[in-house]
Amino acid sequence: MGNVTDDTPALDPRSTDWSRVTSIVCRVRQHYRYTYTDAVWDLKQQLVMVPPDWHLDQRLLTYHLEVRGVDGDCSLTWEYDHFGNRIGRVVAARVPRAIDLEAHYEVERRSAARGQRRSNLAALNSELATYLELTALTAPDARLDAVARALGENASDSRALADRVHDWAASAIGYQAGVTGVHTPAAMALHLGSGVCQDYAHLMLCVLRLLGIPARYVSGHLLGEGAPHAWVEVLFEDATSPGRLDVVAYDPTHHRRVGLSYITVAVGRDFADVTPTSGVFSGPGVGTLHWSKQAEIVEFDYG
Repeated sequence: MGNVTDDTPALDPRSTDWSRVTSIVCRVRQHYRYTYTDAVWDLKQQLVMVPPDWHLDQRLLTYHLEVRGVDGDCSLTWEYDHFGNRIGRVVAARVPRAIDLEAHYEVERRSAARGQRRSNLAALNSELATYLELTALTAPDARLDAVARALGENASDSRALADRVHDWAASAIGYQAGVTGVHTPAAMALHLGSGVCQDYAHLMLCVLRLLGIPARYVSGHLLGEGAPHAWVEVLFEDATSPGRLDVVAYDPTHHRRVGLSYITVAVGRDFADVTPTSGVFSGPGVGTLHWSKQAEIVEFDYG
């Protein structure tokens, strides 16, 4: 891989022979702007916009985050949460009208590594238990309980069962924006019969967890413009190699396995664990959020 800069031209993914690609470098720009009806102060913003240094076969190469529109003191600090996500915390004294939060980063993805290794079995078991927890957004109702029972009948093994659940989730609802929101539980999305990527992910997570298969919500990006995307990583403990955790990623929205064109930002039990931006402020102003994103390939290698 060569040196990638902000001036490096993007490559057209449509002209890429993905069957031969072994690694890619992607450049991402993600921008959030809060516009307020009046000045606000004591703003505290939590950001989940930049990936960790490593996630499976993905490596973070460079990153920076710009904060604009602040009057007075402003600080940006970074930390990791207990899921391993990189968390940015912005504290601003005063925002006269609007604050811009813009992340730029490059990541490299390689097609070789498909799992993770854990040397501490206690830590491994704790992680698996975490991703078996049913949350407010993945809580089942009677209909989802029945779906899990039906899918679990005559299942040969957990991997085949995960494939079956993926097939079901991909067809459980129709894709339609505006019917659900980020706080819509899986059971309600199923009742409504429509939703977007986080609803497909929550439905798949709910049924997997009912069947005793640990899985996590993934927030990230697909190449191109548009909104962030969400998919599911299923965690399989390798019985032949103690301490090894194999991770298989599914995209139920598009009914396919996740490939190199997906960029992971954060993981958790559901959307609530990986909300890209959230915070509080003082003052009479009311905020409106606008966003944009661009993810593009700037380099790739063929095997």
